[in-house]
Amino acid sequence: MNLCNKPLYIFAFISLSLMAYSQERYEVGVKTTSTDLPMPWNGGFNAPQFSNIDLNRDGITDLISFDRQGDMLRTYIHLPASGHWQLNWDYAKIFPPIVDWILIYDYNKDGVEDLFTSSSKTGVAGITVYRGSYQNNTWTFTEVPDRGKEYLQVPAGSSGLTNLYASWDDIPGISDIDGDGDLDVLAFEPGGSYITYFKNQSIENGWGLDSMRFEIEDVCWGKVLENQLSEEMYLSANPDACSTGHYQSGDVITPRHSGSTILAFDQDDDGDKDALVGDISSRRLVFLKNGLDSTQAWITEQDAHFPLQDSAISLPYFVAGYSVQLDDDPEPELMAAVNSKSLSEDVQSVWRYDDDAASGPLDYHLTEKGYLQNDMIDLGTHSRPAAADINGDGLLDLVVGGFSFEEGTLTRLPSLWLFLNEGTTTQPYFHLVSKDYLSMSQFAAVPNYEFAPAFGDIDGNGTIDLLVGEINGKLFFYKNDAQPGQPANFENYVYPYMNIGVGVASMPQIADINGDGLSDLIVGERTGNADINGRCSNLNYFQNIGSAGNAIFNPDLNVAPNTQCYGRVLFDIVIGLPQYSTPCVVRSDDQLILMTGNDPGKLAIYGDLKNGITGSLTLLDGNYGSLDFGNRSAPALADLNADGKYELIVGNQRGGLELFSTTINVGTTGVENPVVTSEKPYTLFPISNNEWEVIWKDGKSGVVTVFDVQGRIVYDNSVPQVDQFISLADKAPGMYFIQMKQGGKVWVEKLVNNE
Repeated sequence: MNLCNKPLYIFAFISLSLMAYSQERYEVGVKTTSTDLPMPWNGGFNAPQFSNIDLNRDGITDLISFDRQGDMLRTYIHLPASGHWQLNWDYAKIFPPIVDWILIYDYNKDGVEDLFTSSSKTGVAGITVYRGSYQNNTWTFTEVPDRGKEYLQVPAGSSGLTNLYASWDDIPGISDIDGDGDLDVLAFEPGGSYITYFKNQSIENGWGLDSMRFEIEDVCWGKVLENQLSEEMYLSANPDACSTGHYQSGDVITPRHSGSTILAFDQDDDGDKDALVGDISSRRLVFLKNGLDSTQAWITEQDAHFPLQDSAISLPYFVAGYSVQLDDDPEPELMAAVNSKSLSEDVQSVWRYDDDAASGPLDYHLTEKGYLQNDMIDLGTHSRPAAADINGDGLLDLVVGGFSFEEGTLTRLPSLWLFLNEGTTTQPYFHLVSKDYLSMSQFAAVPNYEFAPAFGDIDGNGTIDLLVGEINGKLFFYKNDAQPGQPANFENYVYPYMNIGVGVASMPQIADINGDGLSDLIVGERTGNADINGRCSNLNYFQNIGSAGNAIFNPDLNVAPNTQCYGRVLFDIVIGLPQYSTPCVVRSDDQLILMTGNDPGKLAIYGDLKNGITGSLTLLDGNYGSLDFGNRSAPALADLNADGKYELIVGNQRGGLELFSTTINVGTTGVENPVVTSEKPYTLFPISNNEWEVIWKDGKSGVVTVFDVQGRIVYDNSVPQVDQFISLADKAPGMYFIQMKQGGKVWVEKLVNNE
């Protein structure tokens, strides 16, 4: 079951300093069918960009991906022997903060790559450059100002200088257009109609490659005009005149629309630059053939179904092309990827094309859809994990909610993915066995999506039930009618459960918040709520007012003890913007703690959860681990390897998962806290891998109870004895808790059943 929703009636105490949380990446194997995923916990792709860089300086070209969705950068080391990529988290730390886009080139030809990226952090639509340096085994990137500005500039007539314009949504073409050795820039002008050629004057002025000075060389490079009705461009019949499209002489050319990508490359190997252009309203890359030379561009042919000789690029929507080295072949490969952060293909959003073996013109052929994505967990969009023992084998499995966009449509396809844990008690190993667990894709037509699963014993019968949040702010309820310790058997869903609704995008948790022995609900939502004092929280609290075996919730948040201002949890976001609070409740040490994700992609931890019913929670860590998941972080905490510490699984808006070990100790307690002492008046003898004996040293009798990790009693001797024998031979392998009571005192230890 999801340990964020563990039934809170077992007893275990492990010390924890709440102010000393830490974490590190945790590698656990994952397979789909019979294939192990090389990088399962990469976090997913939505709108990735790609560039080459030799990260470890071994002379072999490595790779980065940068996802526009959340500005997330990943670094990969090339393994030439196998041709595979190895995800390396350490090198991502060397890069400065990047937003919108990044392209990597060695502009000064010193053998160390440099960075070109958006200058939107300055509030200016342009390009910021960082010079790369590698000395004493250390990377350094230093921002390169241009005449006192953090972005490249160009002359603006009598007004002096202005920014070299590159829209935040676009990706410019950076290449040596004129063949003089320095890098130039192609970018669409603000109206999105013509391509501007910014010529680097460094060589012409004798400054060498270590400087960059740009001027506008051509206001309509290639003489082409963007077509507002299709992906095809309007070509010009005159190499000396800009295309006017359907307009007649004297008419004003009105702006088309902004949103374009440019890849400048020499496809036909004739010494001048051709281009691949993507458009925000198109699913294709249009190939533009330069019919002149490097000194003057004139597009004489175009291919709106590139590559014409093979499977044409077709990705909905807004595609960008990247010329990158992916193997040992001297000629570059082509990557086509979605450049849009929403309403686009998000499961196979990267297509790889390889050139044929012959030298000369680049002849690209499609080799893989979902390149690199096929090596990772990627549900598409908005992944939200939960952990539970679904098949009753004592190991925690994963259920992940998410949705994807069907290729060729804008239909959201929601689902739950089920990963069964086929590892051991101490070494988890996950197998993806269903991409449509409980057949929840059936709700796509409603439409319904944004599924957020949560497990817990709502009805108090000792088995885990399932709640699933969704876009309309209501809840699906799946009652588990299996016997304790058996594989989950969920009955037909109930919707909406208890008529509960919280607005948009419900994200539930199940926990006994007020300590009365009944499971309550905390439900996060998209935007949040307000009271007479203003904005108050985007967590909602529903108290269980039923009884053991008969949970009842009043759906009215205005009737106490329910509250729409639970804990007064808000994030530093402009009023009205999404917050997507995604709570996770666990017990650590002797208290409940709440970890929550949010739209900015961070994690926060709170304590004093009972106080949150009428007041504020206590903030324990406002930025856990300084971790950044891009957007819409969704945490789940679960002890996957029986080491007594929680592992952290986090989903995000890109549809993937990341996995960490933590120092947050597993701990559970009952409704009434027992007296705990460090003295041990007993001896716990291991007899075999699944048998133990408890002998009380003082000759007095005691009571022994054993619980599994889900809080279910698996051994209970209510008659006090001096010497007690415990066998778990008929129980599933895994971790258990043994609780010993004597004279009003309680002791708890772990048992690991290895057989």
